[in-house]
Amino acid sequence: MAEQFSIKAEKREALGTRVSRRLRKTGKLPAVLARKGEEPLHLLVDAKEFSQLVKKHARLINLDHPAGKDKVFIKEVQYDHLDEHAIHVDFTKVAMDQLLTIEVPLILKGKPVGVTEEGGVLDQYVKVLKIQVLPDAIPDHIEADVAGLKKDVKFQIKDLVLPAGVKSTQDPELLVAIVQEHKVEEVVPAAAAAGAVEPELIKKPKEVEEEAEAEASGKGAEKGEKKEAAPKKEEKK
Repeated sequence: MAEQFSIKAEKREALGTRVSRRLRKTGKLPAVLARKGEEPLHLLVDAKEFSQLVKKHARLINLDHPAGKDKVFIKEVQYDHLDEHAIHVDFTKVAMDQLLTIEVPLILKGKPVGVTEEGGVLDQYVKVLKIQVLPDAIPDHIEADVAGLKKDVKFQIKDLVLPAGVKSTQDPELLVAIVQEHKVEEVVPAAAAAGAVEPELIKKPKEVEEEAEAEASGKGAEKGEKKEAAPKKEEKK
């Protein structure tokens, strides 16, 4: 069951931007309570108290005001240009017999056997659950026991065990979590990916010397052949 929060409000007599600015300097936060079929009520709440409600993620609030007491939700909060301090808040009255569609955190409990015994890793894909519930049965969060979850077995919305009076509005087949093996891809160096470069052949000194001698002998032979091929000149008598 969600924690109960309360705040008191007083009637706001004067309206307008300048008046609101002056009131905020005194620690008062302008507010409006909207009620279906009724005129909105212009109220003032303590700015510090309201800030604490926001920090605690208050959902359903008991609002005590000059016209009575109502269960309300924070419909909208306007902040200053630095997005640090609230400058106006809109409350909306809640009918206690009307189902609300809200979002609550989904927390997985337990260490799956797929992790402890099969070497997998737990991946959670749904961390906020959309539900329908009556105002007085709103849970702070929803817990799901995944200790028995094996590797490669899907844990879906339909597998959740929800508290009494709470209904999920999401697809029953939606994947909430799964234990699976994470494969580490081998990083191939750029040079290797482009193709291996053959190393340059390193020749021994003796082999280099023999090649040089063979090349020199070949050139000499070519010159000798050219000389022998030349015709001899006849001597004049």
